[in-house]
Amino acid sequence: MKDPIAIGLFGFAVPLFIIGAVFYGIVPLAGLGTLLALCFGFGAAAMYMAGGFTYQMPNSYIATVFFTYGSFFLSFAIAAISGGLAATMKSAPQLLMVWFWLMALITFIFFIASLRANIGLVLLFGILCAAFVLMAISVSNIAGLLFMIVALIGFYLAAVHVINPVIGKAILPVGSLAPKKA
Repeated sequence: MKDPIAIGLFGFAVPLFIIGAVFYGIVPLAGLGTLLALCFGFGAAAMYMAGGFTYQMPNSYIATVFFTYGSFFLSFAIAAISGGLAATMKSAPQLLMVWFWLMALITFIFFIASLRANIGLVLLFGILCAAFVLMAISVSNIAGLLFMIVALIGFYLAAVHVINPVIGKAILPVGSLAPKKA
């Protein structure tokens, strides 16, 4: 079976980096249309594709991760395009807080599972969980920086899935945490 994980990781990292840059304040909201296109066309689409292909793997962890964050990007884009995101930020910010708390909870579950996978995923989910908590408590500038860091980790992990198989050996390490087989 071909490895679709890099597709999902790139689909995760590209829009997340730009979302992070917006919240951190280095990219103006004027570029929101492009960001939303990336959330739809690159984020959600790539992650749903990767989720579908990884669903054939022995456990559903990777597919669940891709479908979950693909759905996050899709929901984010739909809410922004419909005007619901801006309206909610003004009139019912508590709803966004609950959404970010729920994303933090889901991410924490993925973090726990990653403790048996590799250090790259532990860092990715640990920092992402912290970023969602910061978003939930309205510390969006620091959350934005953490989103960008998580995206860079995502790029690295995608590179692992592209470069190592082409080279034929593990030149980019991930720090396996899988239990050793006896």
